[in-house]
Amino acid sequence: MEHHEVTASEADEYKDKNKHNGFDGLHVGKKDLWMLAGGALGALALLGLGKATQKVRPAAVGAVKEGYAFKEWIAGKAEKLKEDMEDIVAEGVHQYKEDLTSTAAAVNREKDILEKIEKIVEEKLARMKPETGGNQA
Repeated sequence: MEHHEVTASEADEYKDKNKHNGFDGLHVGKKDLWMLAGGALGALALLGLGKATQKVRPAAVGAVKEGYAFKEWIAGKAEKLKEDMEDIVAEGVHQYKEDLTSTAAAVNREKDILEKIEKIVEEKLARMKPETGGNQA
């Protein structure tokens, strides 16, 4: 094998071919091209999303409005149910107290009647004692 001596002009020509457009260390491969294409598609998608958002916006606003109306309807029903339950409890407590009052009144009336009966019985017994006591002597 013969040894060939490289001239200065050949060395400069070699350097020029392998410079990579003036950016040392920058290599653009297939992977980089796919990444660049993906980025471009992503940017286009974002631009399209902005336009699509303008078309979808009225439907989204309508859906939110209906959801809010449903929430308000549920809250109104829950409030009404709460009020109804409070009314039922208040009515039950009132009836309980009324029953206690009427029971107490009935007990007092019975007590009064029993006291009157007891008084009448005592009076009759008191009248009967002198009669029975005087006849025996």
